[in-house]
Amino acid sequence: MKWAFTIRQKMKAAFMLGTVFLLVFAKNWLDERNVSELGSSFSSVYEDRLLAESYIYRLSDHLYQKKIMLDNCNSQENIGNLQAKIGQHNAAINAIIRDYEKTKLTESESTYFSDFKKNVAAIEALEVSYLHAPGAGPSETKTRMDKRYEVATSNLHQLSGIQLAEGKLLNEKSKKIIAGSSILTQFELVVLIGIGLLIQALIFAARSAVPKKPQQHFSLN
Repeated sequence: MKWAFTIRQKMKAAFMLGTVFLLVFAKNWLDERNVSELGSSFSSVYEDRLLAESYIYRLSDHLYQKKIMLDNCNSQENIGNLQAKIGQHNAAINAIIRDYEKTKLTESESTYFSDFKKNVAAIEALEVSYLHAPGAGPSETKTRMDKRYEVATSNLHQLSGIQLAEGKLLNEKSKKIIAGSSILTQFELVVLIGIGLLIQALIFAARSAVPKKPQQHFSLN
């Protein structure tokens, strides 16, 4: 029955080797998934957060430049030149808005951005009305326009805060992926060492089960 014992040992060794194969296959699959998730996370940080923050900065700058020009507009002397400059800023703002819309927006971000676009449209309409009679004192149009500027600026501050919060979440997600991959690697190493030791034990047991051939003594007589 020693042959049956040997077969059982070989079957156990084959099972362990199969387990090693499955473990390595599963680990490789998980590594590929983690790499894909990390790639998506880093891509989102750049495309949806860093770019969005740069758009917010540029939008804020264009609004500020327009506000300064309108606050200092007190006569009709350079109205044509001022309208041209305001038009350039508006064109730049609308182009940036279109670029911003291409990024991935969260639910709250979409709400604030929609409010910002409404305020920008209202500002442009009020600018046209105000530039027909600049420097006429604290008119109702100027007051309404200033209020819209304040709200639009507040919208940008809220959007900027969202970029920071979302960037932090993506960073934490990346850290969890890396930590999980490290734990799996350590677990794989422990299992492989354990299976290797078991296989060695099976080989030793199989060798011990094989009977030693008796030594033959030859007599010269």
